[in-house]
Amino acid sequence: MPSIVARPFSPFPVLCYYVSVAKIKAFPSMAIVGGFKGTLDFYYNMGIACVRTWPKSPGKRRSPAVMAQWDTWRYITKAWSKLSPEMQAVYYASASGTNLSGRDLFQKNFINSSSFVRL
Repeated sequence: MPSIVARPFSPFPVLCYYVSVAKIKAFPSMAIVGGFKGTLDFYYNMGIACVRTWPKSPGKRRSPAVMAQWDTWRYITKAWSKLSPEMQAVYYASASGTNLSGRDLFQKNFINSSSFVRL
């Protein structure tokens, strides 16, 4: 049995809440992986074999704080689609060499700006 080191981890805190992650010494066989489908998620992170509890959706209920963000995200999505292809290309070029897409960079800039002009 592989030894494990557990730590709290949540790559998607709004969608999955907290998920337990463990680093394992060796990746198990596909038969074992398939046996835990829907319960455990086996994957590699930067070349390290890991396992975590299967992410669970919070269902249809959302907290008031999450619902309060919906209008902002809706507006950002529409604003991106209204940008000209040339402006989108500028964002994609600016994001090259990072782990962000052009759209991610646009959203990040939009959210981090203290004031913005509605299109």
